[in-house]
Amino acid sequence: MLTIYIKDLVVEARHGVHPEEKEHPQRFIFNVELTLDSDRAGVSDDLADTLDYSELRRKVIDTAQNNSFNLIERLAGEVANQILRDKRVSKVVISIDKPDVYDNGMPAVRLEVTSGVGG
Repeated sequence: MLTIYIKDLVVEARHGVHPEEKEHPQRFIFNVELTLDSDRAGVSDDLADTLDYSELRRKVIDTAQNNSFNLIERLAGEVANQILRDKRVSKVVISIDKPDVYDNGMPAVRLEVTSGVGG
């Protein structure tokens, strides 16, 4: 098993239940960790044997910026769905922080999804 992750990816997007959250982008901080069923890349040194970090980052950014959900729980679920399309991924853990909501105390969610047998 191999774990790949991206830490502290800041994306400006429009998610939230309040109208101003839909009108004005706010920052979301993503931490995404995924588990691959193989660690072949450690031997082969071939990008084809792993998940490209750039592709992972692009999926997170595209999903966040090209959608507008009321809840960050839904955003986390959609990001997980996009990542789990790669059948090599057996588990995804996503946390999303909303740092600009309050002066003190940051709302956040953490979602853990394990893919079913055969994806």
